[in-house]
Amino acid sequence: MSPISGSLQITTIALAVLAALATWLLWNRMRGPRVLRVLQRAGLLVFGELMAALAILVWVNISSGGLVVSWQDLLGNQSTRGGVFAGQQGAIQLHPVPQSVAAMRQRGSATAVTAGLVRTGFRPSDDDFQETTLHGPASGITSKVYVWTPPQYAEQPHTYFPVIELLHGVAGSPEGWTGPMNVVAHLEAAERSGKVHPYILVVPDLTPVPGHTWPWNNEECSDVPGDADVDTWLTRDVRSMVVDGFRAEPAADAWGLMGYSTGGFCAAKLVLQHPDRYRAAVSLSGYYVPESLELSEDPVLDRADSPLWLIGHTRTPAVSLLMTASAQDRVDPASQAARMISAAKANPLARATDVQSFVAPLGGGHNQSAWEKMLPTAFTWLSQRLAGPTP
Repeated sequence: MSPISGSLQITTIALAVLAALATWLLWNRMRGPRVLRVLQRAGLLVFGELMAALAILVWVNISSGGLVVSWQDLLGNQSTRGGVFAGQQGAIQLHPVPQSVAAMRQRGSATAVTAGLVRTGFRPSDDDFQETTLHGPASGITSKVYVWTPPQYAEQPHTYFPVIELLHGVAGSPEGWTGPMNVVAHLEAAERSGKVHPYILVVPDLTPVPGHTWPWNNEECSDVPGDADVDTWLTRDVRSMVVDGFRAEPAADAWGLMGYSTGGFCAAKLVLQHPDRYRAAVSLSGYYVPESLELSEDPVLDRADSPLWLIGHTRTPAVSLLMTASAQDRVDPASQAARMISAAKANPLARATDVQSFVAPLGGGHNQSAWEKMLPTAFTWLSQRLAGPTP
C-alpha cells in the first residue's frame, strides 16, 4: 500500500473505528489494581487518538493530491547533499540547445537596473546565510531577506557574481530554502562539475503581508492595488539591496529566478514580466494560472499575472524558462508545464522565449524531497543561460 492508495485510507479508517469500539467495550472491563486499570484505559485513549490522527493525515494527503506519494518521501528525502537523482547529470535532453549569453546580450535584453541605494545590516543565519530585515523604499514593505555568498566571493575581492533569487512556496517561509532544501550543498557540488557558476543566493520573503500567507489570499508575487506591491518588493527593493550591498552583477543576464510550488509560479511570471531584470527562471513543480483570490477574482490581474496567458497571448521577451515536474505529483502535475509548452508553440509572438520542461520520473510528491532532486539539473540549466562572474 502506498501513502495515496485507497486501501491505506480504508485501513486507517477501520483501525480508528476499531480503536473507538475497543475503548467503549473494554472501558469498564479492566481487571487488576487501580493503577493498572488507569494505565490500561490511558493506553486505549492514546491508541484511539493515534489511529484517528493517522486516518485524518492519510485523508488530507490523498485529498490534497498527494503531498507524500511514496514511503521514501515519508521516511527520508534520499538526499546525498549534492548527489544526482533520477538520471539528472546536467546532460538532460532539453531543447533547444543552450543559448549563448553573448548572443542574448546582442539581442538587447542585458539591461542593468540601477540600484536604489538600499542599505541594511545583516546577521548570521542558518547554513552560512546572512539575514536582514529590509524596509523596501519602493514597495513600502518590510520583511526578511536571506543572502548567501560563495567561497569565491571572499577569495576574489574584485569579482562581481551572478545571482539566483530563490522563491519559497505558500504556505511557507524563506527557511524552506535556507534549511531543508540543502541548496548550498547542492550548489557547491554542482560547481565541482565545472559546468555551474558560483552564485550569490538571495531568499526573500514571498508573503511579507501579515495574514496574507495562505494559498487562497497571498499576492502571488504581484502588485495588488489597494493591498500590497509584492512584485515591486521582490524585483526592485530586494534586487537593489543586493546590488548595492554586495558585489552582484547588475545586468539582467546575470540574474536568475528559481522557486518551488507557488514560488515556481512566481519565477515563471516574473521572468516574463521583467526581462530587464532577469534572464532565466526555473519553476520546480509550479503552476501557471493564478490560484489566490487576490488575483483570480480580478479579471485584469488574473490575466496580467498569469504565465499561461502571457506566453499564449502576448509578445514575450527573449528570456528562458525551465519547468520541472515530478511524474508522481498530483498537486501540480506535469500536464501544467505541457500546457505552457503548447501555448508558447501556438503563439507566434512567443518565438523569442526559450520555454522547456523536464519531468523527473522518480521525483516524488509535491514536497521538498522531490524539489531537492531537481536542483542538479536546475543549476546546470541556469548556468547555460546566465553570465558567470566578471572581474
